[in-house]
Amino acid sequence: MSISRLKYISMTLSFVAAIVMFAATFSIYGGFKRSITFNGGIRLTLVLPPEMGKENLAGAVDEAGFEQATIRVTDIRQNIFDVELGPDVRDDIADIIKQEFAANRARANEMKEQGLEVPEELLRRPTVSDYIEERMLPLLGLDSGSVISRETIAASYGQNLQSLALQLFFGTVVAIGLYLTVRFDFPFAVGASMALVHDIVLTLAFIGIMQLEPSVPLVAAVLTIVGYSINDTIVIFDRIRENINDRQQATVEGTIDLAITQTLSRTIVSSILTLLSVLALMLGGESSLRDFAIVLLFGIIIGTYSSIFIATPVVQIYEQMRGRWK
Repeated sequence: MSISRLKYISMTLSFVAAIVMFAATFSIYGGFKRSITFNGGIRLTLVLPPEMGKENLAGAVDEAGFEQATIRVTDIRQNIFDVELGPDVRDDIADIIKQEFAANRARANEMKEQGLEVPEELLRRPTVSDYIEERMLPLLGLDSGSVISRETIAASYGQNLQSLALQLFFGTVVAIGLYLTVRFDFPFAVGASMALVHDIVLTLAFIGIMQLEPSVPLVAAVLTIVGYSINDTIVIFDRIRENINDRQQATVEGTIDLAITQTLSRTIVSSILTLLSVLALMLGGESSLRDFAIVLLFGIIIGTYSSIFIATPVVQIYEQMRGRWK
Protein backbone atom coordinates (compact mmCIF):
# COMPACT_ATOMS: atom_id res chain seq x y z
CA MET A 1 0.00 0.00 0.00
CA SER A 2 1.32 3.45 -0.88
CA ILE A 3 2.16 5.94 1.86
CA SER A 4 -0.26 8.56 0.53
CA ARG A 5 -3.17 6.12 0.90
CA LEU A 6 -2.51 6.04 4.64
CA LYS A 7 -3.14 9.77 5.06
CA TYR A 8 -6.52 9.50 6.75
CA ILE A 9 -5.34 6.69 9.03
CA SER A 10 -2.24 8.62 10.09
CA MET A 11 -4.19 11.82 10.75
CA THR A 12 -6.76 9.92 12.78
CA LEU A 13 -4.04 8.22 14.84
CA SER A 14 -2.39 11.55 15.60
CA PHE A 15 -5.70 13.12 16.60
CA VAL A 16 -6.62 10.19 18.86
CA ALA A 17 -3.13 10.11 20.42
CA ALA A 18 -3.31 13.81 21.27
CA ILE A 19 -6.80 13.48 22.77
CA VAL A 20 -5.82 10.44 24.85
CA MET A 21 -2.62 12.04 26.21
CA PHE A 22 -4.30 15.33 27.11
CA ALA A 23 -7.24 13.48 28.68
CA ALA A 24 -4.86 11.35 30.75
CA THR A 25 -2.85 14.42 31.77
CA PHE A 26 -5.88 16.20 33.19
CA SER A 27 -7.80 13.18 34.52
CA ILE A 28 -4.88 11.40 36.19
CA TYR A 29 -2.54 14.26 37.14
CA GLY A 30 -4.94 17.19 37.18
CA GLY A 31 -3.02 19.01 34.46
CA PHE A 32 0.56 19.85 33.63
CA LYS A 33 3.16 19.60 36.34
CA ARG A 34 3.68 22.86 38.17
CA SER A 35 7.16 24.33 38.16
CA ILE A 36 9.08 27.10 39.85
CA THR A 37 9.73 28.71 36.45
CA PHE A 38 6.08 28.99 35.38
CA ASN A 39 4.17 28.90 38.67
CA GLY A 40 6.57 30.57 41.09
CA GLY A 41 8.34 29.18 44.12
CA ILE A 42 11.29 29.60 46.46
CA ARG A 43 14.99 29.44 45.63
CA LEU A 44 17.67 29.39 48.32
CA THR A 45 21.35 29.69 47.41
CA LEU A 46 23.72 28.16 49.96
CA VAL A 47 27.47 27.90 50.31
CA LEU A 48 28.53 24.65 51.96
CA PRO A 49 31.75 23.85 53.78
CA PRO A 50 34.40 22.10 51.61
CA GLU A 51 33.78 18.74 53.30
CA MET A 52 30.10 18.74 52.30
CA GLY A 53 28.58 18.06 48.90
CA LYS A 54 25.31 17.64 47.06
CA GLU A 55 24.59 14.31 48.80
CA ASN A 56 24.74 15.95 52.25
CA LEU A 57 22.44 18.75 51.15
CA ALA A 58 19.99 16.32 49.53
CA GLY A 59 19.89 14.22 52.68
CA ALA A 60 19.16 17.25 54.87
CA VAL A 61 16.46 18.48 52.49
CA ASP A 62 14.74 15.08 52.51
CA GLU A 63 15.03 14.74 56.29
CA ALA A 64 13.49 18.19 56.72
CA GLY A 65 10.48 16.99 54.75
CA PHE A 66 11.07 18.76 51.45
CA GLU A 67 11.47 15.70 49.22
CA GLN A 68 10.21 17.53 46.14
CA ALA A 69 13.05 20.06 46.19
CA THR A 70 15.39 20.42 43.21
CA ILE A 71 19.09 20.82 44.00
CA ARG A 72 21.53 22.27 41.48
CA VAL A 73 25.25 23.00 41.61
CA THR A 74 25.78 26.66 40.67
CA ASP A 75 29.50 27.03 41.50
CA ILE A 76 31.49 23.84 42.00
CA ARG A 77 34.66 25.70 43.00
CA GLN A 78 33.04 27.66 45.81
CA ASN A 79 30.69 24.78 46.67
CA ILE A 80 27.53 26.84 46.07
CA PHE A 81 24.16 25.15 45.54
CA ASP A 82 20.61 26.19 44.70
CA VAL A 83 17.68 24.58 46.50
CA GLU A 84 14.43 25.15 44.63
CA LEU A 85 10.99 24.42 46.07
CA GLY A 86 8.05 24.54 43.70
CA PRO A 87 4.65 26.16 44.12
CA ASP A 88 3.01 23.13 45.76
CA VAL A 89 5.57 23.05 48.60
CA ARG A 90 5.48 26.84 48.87
CA ASP A 91 1.69 26.88 49.20
CA ASP A 92 1.72 24.05 51.78
CA ILE A 93 4.31 25.87 53.90
CA ALA A 94 2.37 29.14 53.60
CA ASP A 95 -0.75 27.37 54.93
CA ILE A 96 1.21 25.91 57.86
CA ILE A 97 2.69 29.32 58.71
CA LYS A 98 -0.76 30.90 58.57
CA GLN A 99 -2.21 28.32 60.96
CA GLU A 100 0.73 28.54 63.37
CA PHE A 101 0.63 32.34 63.35
CA ALA A 102 -3.10 32.32 64.10
CA ALA A 103 -2.53 29.95 67.02
CA ASN A 104 0.40 32.02 68.35
CA ARG A 105 -1.60 35.22 68.07
CA ALA A 106 -4.48 33.71 70.01
CA ARG A 107 -2.05 32.59 72.69
CA ALA A 108 -0.41 36.05 72.78
CA ASN A 109 -3.84 37.69 73.28
CA GLU A 110 -4.54 35.35 76.19
CA MET A 111 -1.21 36.24 77.78
CA LYS A 112 -1.93 39.96 77.37
CA GLU A 113 -5.31 39.54 79.06
CA GLN A 114 -3.55 37.77 81.94
CA GLY A 115 -1.02 40.59 82.20
CA LEU A 116 1.87 38.38 81.17
CA GLU A 117 4.78 39.43 78.97
CA VAL A 118 4.38 38.12 75.43
CA PRO A 119 7.52 36.49 73.95
CA GLU A 120 8.70 37.93 70.66
CA GLU A 121 8.48 34.60 68.86
CA LEU A 122 4.70 34.58 69.35
CA LEU A 123 4.39 37.91 67.52
CA ARG A 124 6.79 37.14 64.71
CA ARG A 125 5.35 35.79 61.47
CA PRO A 126 8.11 33.86 59.65
CA THR A 127 8.44 33.84 55.90
CA VAL A 128 8.44 30.67 53.83
CA SER A 129 12.23 30.96 53.53
CA ASP A 130 12.55 31.26 57.33
CA TYR A 131 10.46 28.14 57.79
CA ILE A 132 12.63 26.16 55.38
CA GLU A 133 15.92 27.37 56.88
CA GLU A 134 14.84 26.65 60.46
CA ARG A 135 14.23 23.01 59.59
CA MET A 136 17.01 22.36 57.08
CA LEU A 137 20.10 24.25 58.25
CA PRO A 138 20.42 22.63 61.72
CA LEU A 139 20.58 19.22 60.04
CA LEU A 140 23.70 20.45 58.21
CA GLY A 141 25.16 22.14 61.28
CA LEU A 142 24.89 25.53 59.56
CA ASP A 143 23.30 28.88 60.39
CA SER A 144 21.50 31.46 58.28
CA GLY A 145 24.84 33.00 57.28
CA SER A 146 25.35 30.07 54.90
CA VAL A 147 22.38 31.26 52.84
CA ILE A 148 23.76 33.87 50.45
CA SER A 149 20.46 34.64 48.71
CA ARG A 150 16.76 34.06 49.12
CA GLU A 151 14.57 34.47 46.08
CA THR A 152 10.79 34.34 45.85
CA ILE A 153 9.64 33.84 42.27
CA ALA A 154 6.18 35.26 41.65
CA ALA A 155 3.62 33.48 39.50
CA SER A 156 3.37 36.59 37.31
CA TYR A 157 6.90 35.89 36.05
CA GLY A 158 5.74 32.51 34.77
CA GLN A 159 2.67 34.05 33.15
CA ASN A 160 4.88 36.48 31.24
CA LEU A 161 7.12 33.59 30.21
CA GLN A 162 4.13 31.57 29.01
CA SER A 163 2.89 34.54 26.99
CA LEU A 164 6.34 34.95 25.43
CA ALA A 165 6.52 31.23 24.59
CA LEU A 166 3.11 31.33 22.88
CA GLN A 167 4.14 34.38 20.88
CA LEU A 168 7.31 32.58 19.78
CA PHE A 169 5.33 29.51 18.71
CA PHE A 170 2.73 31.43 16.71
CA GLY A 171 5.34 33.78 15.28
CA THR A 172 7.43 30.81 14.14
CA VAL A 173 4.46 29.13 12.44
CA VAL A 174 3.45 32.35 10.65
CA ALA A 175 7.02 33.15 9.54
CA ILE A 176 7.59 29.63 8.21
CA GLY A 177 4.20 29.69 6.46
CA LEU A 178 5.08 32.96 4.70
CA TYR A 179 8.52 31.64 3.72
CA LEU A 180 7.07 28.45 2.22
CA THR A 181 4.39 30.43 0.38
CA VAL A 182 7.12 32.46 -1.31
CA ARG A 183 9.45 29.54 -1.95
CA PHE A 184 6.81 27.00 -2.99
CA ASP A 185 3.06 27.47 -3.34
CA PHE A 186 0.34 28.15 -0.82
CA PRO A 187 -0.72 24.45 -0.53
CA PHE A 188 2.81 23.56 0.62
CA ALA A 189 2.67 26.32 3.23
CA VAL A 190 -0.61 24.87 4.51
CA GLY A 191 0.90 21.37 4.71
CA ALA A 192 4.02 22.55 6.55
CA SER A 193 2.01 24.69 8.98
CA MET A 194 -0.30 21.79 9.79
CA ALA A 195 2.73 19.57 10.43
CA LEU A 196 4.18 22.18 12.79
CA VAL A 197 0.91 22.49 14.71
CA HIS A 198 0.76 18.69 14.85
CA ASP A 199 4.29 18.49 16.30
CA ILE A 200 3.71 21.22 18.89
CA VAL A 201 0.38 19.77 20.07
CA LEU A 202 1.73 16.22 20.40
CA THR A 203 4.91 17.43 22.10
CA LEU A 204 2.89 19.40 24.65
CA ALA A 205 0.70 16.33 25.22
CA PHE A 206 3.86 14.27 25.73
CA ILE A 207 5.21 16.77 28.26
CA GLY A 208 1.90 16.56 30.11
CA ILE A 209 1.60 12.77 30.19
CA MET A 210 5.26 12.38 31.24
CA GLN A 211 4.77 15.09 33.91
CA LEU A 212 7.95 16.86 32.88
CA GLU A 213 8.54 20.10 34.74
CA PRO A 214 7.89 23.08 32.43
CA SER A 215 11.03 25.18 32.09
CA VAL A 216 12.97 27.40 29.71
CA PRO A 217 14.97 24.38 28.36
CA LEU A 218 11.68 22.66 27.48
CA VAL A 219 10.53 25.75 25.56
CA ALA A 220 13.87 25.66 23.73
CA ALA A 221 13.36 21.95 23.00
CA VAL A 222 9.94 22.56 21.43
CA LEU A 223 11.33 25.36 19.25
CA THR A 224 14.22 23.09 18.23
CA ILE A 225 11.70 20.41 17.23
CA VAL A 226 9.90 22.96 15.05
CA GLY A 227 13.12 23.73 13.19
CA TYR A 228 14.04 20.06 12.81
CA SER A 229 10.61 19.10 11.54
CA ILE A 230 10.38 21.89 8.97
CA ASN A 231 13.81 20.95 7.61
CA ASP A 232 12.62 17.42 6.84
CA THR A 233 9.41 18.77 5.35
CA ILE A 234 11.23 21.17 3.01
CA VAL A 235 13.48 18.37 1.74
CA ILE A 236 10.42 16.29 0.77
CA PHE A 237 8.63 19.31 -0.74
CA ASP A 238 11.71 20.12 -2.84
CA ARG A 239 11.71 16.61 -4.25
CA ILE A 240 7.98 16.76 -4.98
CA ARG A 241 8.48 20.01 -6.88
CA GLU A 242 11.27 18.44 -8.90
CA ASN A 243 9.08 15.45 -9.77
CA ILE A 244 5.92 17.26 -10.91
CA ASN A 245 5.51 18.73 -14.38
CA ASP A 246 2.37 20.69 -13.63
CA ARG A 247 0.25 21.66 -10.64
CA GLN A 248 -2.29 18.88 -11.11
CA GLN A 249 0.38 16.23 -10.59
CA ALA A 250 0.68 17.27 -6.97
CA THR A 251 -2.51 15.30 -6.35
CA VAL A 252 -1.15 12.12 -7.89
CA GLU A 253 -0.31 9.53 -5.23
CA GLY A 254 2.63 8.19 -7.19
CA THR A 255 4.31 11.61 -7.30
CA ILE A 256 4.18 12.00 -3.51
CA ASP A 257 5.17 8.39 -2.85
CA LEU A 258 8.16 8.72 -5.17
CA ALA A 259 9.35 11.91 -3.45
CA ILE A 260 9.07 10.30 0.00
CA THR A 261 10.87 7.17 -1.16
CA GLN A 262 13.71 9.19 -2.73
CA THR A 263 14.28 11.18 0.49
CA LEU A 264 13.57 8.39 2.98
CA SER A 265 17.15 7.14 3.33
CA ARG A 266 18.42 10.68 3.93
CA THR A 267 15.68 11.28 6.53
CA ILE A 268 16.44 8.04 8.37
CA VAL A 269 20.20 8.61 8.46
CA SER A 270 19.93 12.21 9.68
CA SER A 271 17.35 11.19 12.32
CA ILE A 272 19.55 8.37 13.64
CA LEU A 273 22.61 10.60 13.88
CA THR A 274 20.62 13.28 15.70
CA LEU A 275 19.15 10.66 18.04
CA LEU A 276 22.65 9.51 18.98
CA SER A 277 23.52 13.03 20.11
CA VAL A 278 20.29 13.28 22.10
CA LEU A 279 20.91 9.89 23.73
CA ALA A 280 24.35 11.11 24.78
CA LEU A 281 22.66 14.05 26.53
CA MET A 282 20.18 11.73 28.22
CA LEU A 283 22.80 9.28 29.48
CA GLY A 284 25.72 11.55 30.28
CA GLY A 285 24.29 15.04 30.63
CA GLU A 286 23.30 16.94 33.76
CA SER A 287 19.92 16.19 35.26
CA SER A 288 18.70 19.64 34.15
CA LEU A 289 19.34 18.63 30.53
CA ARG A 290 17.64 15.24 30.65
CA ASP A 291 14.10 16.57 30.30
CA PHE A 292 15.34 18.68 27.38
CA ALA A 293 16.84 15.55 25.78
CA ILE A 294 13.71 13.43 26.41
CA VAL A 295 11.49 16.01 24.68
CA LEU A 296 13.96 16.27 21.79
CA LEU A 297 14.00 12.48 21.42
CA PHE A 298 10.21 12.41 21.15
CA GLY A 299 10.20 15.46 18.88
CA ILE A 300 12.68 14.02 16.40
CA ILE A 301 10.57 10.90 16.01
CA ILE A 302 7.27 12.78 15.74
CA GLY A 303 8.80 15.43 13.47
CA THR A 304 10.00 12.78 11.02
CA TYR A 305 6.58 11.15 11.16
CA SER A 306 4.73 14.42 10.49
CA SER A 307 6.93 15.30 7.50
CA ILE A 308 5.92 12.04 5.83
CA PHE A 309 2.41 11.33 7.08
CA ILE A 310 0.97 14.81 7.79
CA ALA A 311 2.60 17.55 5.69
CA THR A 312 2.52 15.88 2.26
CA PRO A 313 -0.97 14.35 2.64
CA VAL A 314 -2.34 17.80 3.59
CA VAL A 315 -0.94 19.20 0.33
CA GLN A 316 -2.63 16.38 -1.60
CA ILE A 317 -5.97 16.85 0.20
CA TYR A 318 -5.86 20.62 -0.31
CA GLU A 319 -5.23 20.25 -4.04
CA GLN A 320 -8.00 17.65 -4.40
CA MET A 321 -10.49 19.92 -2.61
CA ARG A 322 -9.36 22.87 -4.70
CA GLY A 323 -9.94 20.88 -7.89
CA ARG A 324 -13.48 19.99 -6.78
CA TRP A 325 -14.30 23.64 -5.94
CA LYS A 326 -13.19 24.69 -9.41
